[in-house]
Amino acid sequence: MNYANFPLDKRTPLPSADQEKGEDFIDVERLLGMAARQAKVVAICAAIGLFLGVVYLQTTPKQYTSVASVLIDEGMNKVMDDISAASATRQTDATILSQIEILNSARLASEVVDKLKLDQNHDFMSPPQSALAKGIGFLRGIVAYFRGNATDQLPGIQNVDAATREAMIKTATHDYAVLMLQTGLSADRVSRSNVISISYQATNPALATAITKAYADAYLADQLNASFDATERAAVWLQGRLTELRESSQAASLAVEKFRAEHGLSANSDGQLLSDKQLADLNAQLIVAQADTARTSARYQQYKAIVDSGSESAFNDSAIAADQPSSSVIIGLKTRYLAIAKRLQDVETNFGKDHPQAVALAKEKADVSAQIFGQLKQITESYRNDFEVAQARETALRDKISTA
Repeated sequence: MNYANFPLDKRTPLPSADQEKGEDFIDVERLLGMAARQAKVVAICAAIGLFLGVVYLQTTPKQYTSVASVLIDEGMNKVMDDISAASATRQTDATILSQIEILNSARLASEVVDKLKLDQNHDFMSPPQSALAKGIGFLRGIVAYFRGNATDQLPGIQNVDAATREAMIKTATHDYAVLMLQTGLSADRVSRSNVISISYQATNPALATAITKAYADAYLADQLNASFDATERAAVWLQGRLTELRESSQAASLAVEKFRAEHGLSANSDGQLLSDKQLADLNAQLIVAQADTARTSARYQQYKAIVDSGSESAFNDSAIAADQPSSSVIIGLKTRYLAIAKRLQDVETNFGKDHPQAVALAKEKADVSAQIFGQLKQITESYRNDFEVAQARETALRDKISTA
């Protein structure tokens, strides 16, 4: 590169063109001179920038970030055993994304606001602001004042009574707290794992920690409540269906016995009329009917005693039904009861009886025990119907024999 040689002192004569011809060099003195002339400007700009940076750091509140991690149960994809691995992976991704949406939902945020009373927390509703933010807020207030916007009032609040106005303000404050909580919350998946990281940033470290912990607890309680509600709905539907089938079976059995008694048909439905020649068969059938009556009566009394003893002993006494047609339902409930009891013991050992998950598991355990007791009551009712049918059959045979 060719640079012309401009002397610092104007009194120094310029070199001739002949002397510069063929020379390539950089004039260091010239560069130093230029830097010396602009040194004050650079120093002033650096000082101003440093001063503004110090002012910003001193006037900006410190921010603290609290993080909590939630593990999604790996057993959620067991229903995908018969599907390819790629489909299972897509299902897992979709499930975790759905859980993230639940964490970001307004319903869960409202539960956290109600639990921590964030709408009444001054540190949450009015956090400290930097000087820059205060200045911007002041300018916006001036602009709003000159525009005449009543941004601090709800629409139509002047036309309602004091109680309604207070309720409207409280609702609006709660909704604003929910919106602020949703805005500050961050829920993301950790890499490709089944862990969701929940983080919240606030100027108060204790408040940030309380919010993330409350979010994790609310999410776990929400999952347990969803599982419990689904199980409860299924149990109610099954109980209703069993009741309908039991009533239909009882009505059909009574109608058959009534028809046989009115038309003089034998107990085995062969359509033959009673006669003197069939008296021996009727006596044999009466013996069988008496045996059935005695057997059904004993079985009914046995289960009636279990039901009368109360629901506390339902789990232990339900083993009597192991050899009956309804045993599959009770066996399934007992298996579920034992699993819940084990999980409840583990949670109480690790976290205490007051933990939300322990409370939910205790409630679910009591519900399963009530279902076992309900099944025993249904079986007792069924055996009572069998006993009544056997009695009706025995009575009908006695009447036929007496009129034969």
